[in-house]
Amino acid sequence: MKFVIIISIVLIVISAGCATPKIGSPIATSKVQQIRSGYTTRDDILNLFGTPLRNVAGETGEIWVYRYLDGKGVGQELVVSFNGDKVSIFSYR
Repeated sequence: MKFVIIISIVLIVISAGCATPKIGSPIATSKVQQIRSGYTTRDDILNLFGTPLRNVAGETGEIWVYRYLDGKGVGQELVVSFNGDKVSIFSYR
């Protein structure tokens, strides 16, 4: 009986170690379609997507990164570059 319990615990620990963690929140395509380079502001992006997962300095301003990973291998990424207060370029995949 002890052997069965030990094997069960080992299998649970191994399967938990293989799980991919969930990261971020889903990125709605309808919100991404509202972004306009040269017009959309930082505040607009914050209102649409919330606080970015990562914020780094770029050559002309900040770059904000949003990522979503559902824990099953499905992911999304939105990268927004700013020039001053306005979006200069963005990519979504």
